[in-house]
Amino acid sequence: MIKKEHKKYTLMSDQVARILFKNSQVALELSDKIVSEVLHIDYNHVIKNIKLSSDDVVFNVLNVDSRTDLKLESDTFYVDIEICYTKGTTRQRQTDSYVYQLYLGQIFKSEDYKNMKKVVQIMIENYDFFHENKFIYDVVFMEKNTHLVESEFIKKYHINLAKLKNVSYNSIRKEENILKKILYMFVCKEDELEKAYEGDTFMEKVVKEARTIAGFEDVPLYFESEEEIKRLDIEEARQHGIEESKKETIMNMLKDNVDLSIISKYTNTSIDQIKEIIENNS
Repeated sequence: MIKKEHKKYTLMSDQVARILFKNSQVALELSDKIVSEVLHIDYNHVIKNIKLSSDDVVFNVLNVDSRTDLKLESDTFYVDIEICYTKGTTRQRQTDSYVYQLYLGQIFKSEDYKNMKKVVQIMIENYDFFHENKFIYDVVFMEKNTHLVESEFIKKYHINLAKLKNVSYNSIRKEENILKKILYMFVCKEDELEKAYEGDTFMEKVVKEARTIAGFEDVPLYFESEEEIKRLDIEEARQHGIEESKKETIMNMLKDNVDLSIISKYTNTSIDQIKEIIENNS
């Protein structure tokens, strides 16, 4: 069991993030907000036009095991969101490869170039990648001396969460920058997390859902070392998240007066189990 003496929430581990974004509707709304703020696209447009590109956040184009934390897709571009706990060469090469795979995976014949989608990668990092003390770095391919942009088809954004580490929760409550406000949860002091989002209905839901999916209601989701991350039983958390998502789906179908036999068929749940869920949620 993980000890409770940690003083800070630090950046979420990749494993927990993947579970959270895959199984939680409120976390998908959070990703929509991130995309909206980073790319300066109207939030309602993002909700309507950008979706998870598959049931899972795994894609296999060139490599057998190519995993992104979250992959979204619209008619005109892909968005790969990565949460990076520690800076390392291997991790950097992996995330770079995801961008190229999304780009090259669209090309099978010459005419495919006409319908190429832009590829955008958003790196949410627990460190300052360029050491320039900026919150967001906007990266494109360009000529070294003239700084002329070569192509807009691949873009990267590095978000520096380290810049928020010394910000007080009172300051963040007054912050007008929505992106800073919603990402502050990753670096907020443990005993101030609820205070930071008190009265913010959406972020209160995000924090609650994150705790539930991680499977540790009263223990921090975020850790101060990779060794402690390994102590989290990821499989147990994953199963818990899936079950909670299934229960939510069943309850929503019941509200729409869907017949029990149909609910049973499409959720792979027995009638008796459904009745038990109804009883426990009544």
